[in-house]
Amino acid sequence: MKNSILIITGIAVALGILAGAFIVVLIFLQRRRLAVDSLVRTDNIVGCYGTVEIPLNRSSPGKIRVNLKGSLVDFVALTDETQQFHQGDRVVVVRMKGNKVWVVGV
Repeated sequence: MKNSILIITGIAVALGILAGAFIVVLIFLQRRRLAVDSLVRTDNIVGCYGTVEIPLNRSSPGKIRVNLKGSLVDFVALTDETQQFHQGDRVVVVRMKGNKVWVVGV
């Protein structure tokens, strides 16, 4: 009787360890497929809409805020347009060089 309880307990523990290891392997394989990348690339920002935070015009740079990959990111903004962009205006990023972006009005 005592031996059968020990055998059943051993089998239950072994099956628990195997099931746990199987779950860990499945989680590892699933996470390996996910690509976590917070690097901002030019192709990620060009075409995005932003909001003017600091006014800008052709002769003076300003600042815009863009929602990028779920985070709010601020950029120094320049424009080739003649119009003045005021705080709160919506703009579209058309070009990026370094950490500066060129925008046009929406």
